[in-house]
Amino acid sequence: MLRLLGAGAVAGVAGCLGGDEGQTDDDFPEGVRFEDGWRTYAHDDANTAFLRDGTAISEPTIEYEPDFGMGSTEPVAADGVAYTPSDPIRALDPAAGEELWTAQGEEWTAPVVLDGIAYSLGVTVHGPNRLALYRARTGRLFRTIELPGRPRTPPAFSNDRETLFLGLDDERVCAVDIDAAEVKWTRSLFGAVRRPLAVNLHSIFVVTEGQRLYCLGTDGRARWQAPTETVETVAPVVGDERVYLAGWDRIAALERRSGDVVWEDDRGVHERLAFDGERLYAVRGSLRALDSATGEERWRYDPEETVSAASVVGDTVYVGTGRGDLVALNRTGDGGLFGDRERWSISLGRNVGHSLAATDRRVLCPLVRDDGLPSITVVADADADESSAGTTADAGGSES
Repeated sequence: MLRLLGAGAVAGVAGCLGGDEGQTDDDFPEGVRFEDGWRTYAHDDANTAFLRDGTAISEPTIEYEPDFGMGSTEPVAADGVAYTPSDPIRALDPAAGEELWTAQGEEWTAPVVLDGIAYSLGVTVHGPNRLALYRARTGRLFRTIELPGRPRTPPAFSNDRETLFLGLDDERVCAVDIDAAEVKWTRSLFGAVRRPLAVNLHSIFVVTEGQRLYCLGTDGRARWQAPTETVETVAPVVGDERVYLAGWDRIAALERRSGDVVWEDDRGVHERLAFDGERLYAVRGSLRALDSATGEERWRYDPEETVSAASVVGDTVYVGTGRGDLVALNRTGDGGLFGDRERWSISLGRNVGHSLAATDRRVLCPLVRDDGLPSITVVADADADESSAGTTADAGGSES
C-alpha cells in the first residue's frame, strides 16, 4: 500500500500530471563524483547503484569464470580490474583471465578503489582497528590509518574526497582526514552500524540496528533522526532532495533536510535499492520501479524466481534470478505492447547472488555455479571492441 504524506507529497502528485510515464523530477545526487567503474558498494557514496553514463551489454557472453570460492557479496571494479569481497582480496583481470594480486581483506565487503588506492577493512599485522591502503595496481600495502574502533562499513567519501566516513563496531561513526590520516571526529549513535553509509551535499545518512535513521553533517553535528519503522534495513540512498529508506516491510522517501516523510510503501525489500534519479528500484520477490517523487509503481518485473538487487547502467537494469540467470531490462519507455522489458538473459549457474557490480559492457556476478561452488562469473559484451573493455595498463593509476 502506498501512502503520500505532507506538502512534499502534494507537490509530487501535482507534478505527475502529464509527461513521459508520469516522471515528475530527477532527484539524482549531482554531488557524487563516481563517474566510471563500480568503485564501491552500490557504485557511489550515495548508494545509487547507477552508472549513469555507462554503456550496457548488447550481446552477453561469459568472459571469465575463476575457480576460487567467494561469497554472495557485491564485488567492485575499476580501470578494467575486479576486486572481490573476500579474505584475501583478489584483484582480477577478467579480459586476460588472470589473478593479479591478493591481499588481506574482509569476507563481507569489497574494498573501495579510488585514485589508484584500494581501501580495505581487512585485519592486517597492525591489528583490527586499522584501515589498510593498498596500491590498486600492485596490491602493495603502503599505509594504514589507525581508527578508534574496528570498522564495520566500507569507507564513504565526502564529495570533495578530502574526508572519509566509517561505521565502527561500538555504535559510533567517525570521520578521517585522508591526507593527514587523522581522525577528525567521532559520534555515538543508538544501535550498531552495519549498513553502508550514504553521503551527499555535506550530509551523512546512517541506519542503525537501533532502528534509527540519522542525518549528520559532514562536520559530525546531528541534524535530525527518524525511526526506520522496519527491520532488516538496507543501506539508505540519498538524492539532492530526498533520502530513501527501506527494510523488510517498508520503503519511505524522506525530505533530506528535515526527515519529514514524503511517501511510504509497505511492500518492503529484501535486497539493497537502486536509484536513477527518477525511479527507485526495489526487490522483494519481484522488481518494482517506483516513481521517486510519489512512490507510484511505474513498472514491475516478476520472474519465476526471486531476483537480486538491481544494478543500473545507462538505459539498462541488470538483475540476477534464483534460477541462475542474469537478465537485462529496459529501464525506460513502456516496455513494448505487452509490457515485456527483457532485452536478453544468460544462464550462469544455480543462483545469482544478492547484488551485482556493473561497468561499461561488463557485469560481475556473485553466484552459485552448477558444480555448487559459490564464486563469481564475469559477463561481457561479445560485440565490444577491445579498446572499450578496459585493460590493466592503466589500472590503479601511478605508483607514486
